[in-house]
Amino acid sequence: MVDSEPLWFRVERDFARSRGGDWTEALAHACTGTGIGHTLRTMQQALGFAVDPVRDAEAIVATFIERVAELSLKAGCDELLAEARARAVPCAVASSSARPLVEATLGRFGLLDRFGAIVTGSCVERPKPAPDIFVEAARRLRAAPGECVVLEDSLAGVSAARAAGMRAIAVPERAPARFAGLADAVVADLHEARALLRLAAA
Repeated sequence: MVDSEPLWFRVERDFARSRGGDWTEALAHACTGTGIGHTLRTMQQALGFAVDPVRDAEAIVATFIERVAELSLKAGCDELLAEARARAVPCAVASSSARPLVEATLGRFGLLDRFGAIVTGSCVERPKPAPDIFVEAARRLRAAPGECVVLEDSLAGVSAARAAGMRAIAVPERAPARFAGLADAVVADLHEARALLRLAAA
């Protein structure tokens, strides 16, 4: 829904620089969708500075929330959610991020009331690419996994959706070729995703 990767990169890069490390785009891309805990472990291993998993995660999340106004809504998101509401299709958010961050992001665009369930990383034992977060979202919507379609922009998210027994439409922010053969479909934006979903429902 939201083009969050650029802001995540800026926040993580600034955090790493404050510890004397150089957080590169390649490292950031490798951690996309896997949760902040994994990102911090990668920083520790790749950049060589100590991290406090709880304190540092809270600091990074707080900084992201402070800068949430820098986020942009992906093209087609409003139209997709409006059509889902008009067709009474239940929707959930399933994000590895912390709940305050997810709620701040949804609130930034007035989307909090569009979802029947919001499942975050703290709700499940294992983050993406494990299927837990999508299985829990389906349970809260009272939907069978096989009835669900996941829209994802990360390889970890697509892998998690497939592991949960759900169809996955990839809406990648970069390198769409990486998703071929893993996602059920790869689209350029949410307008194209909405067209696919409409055809599937016809």
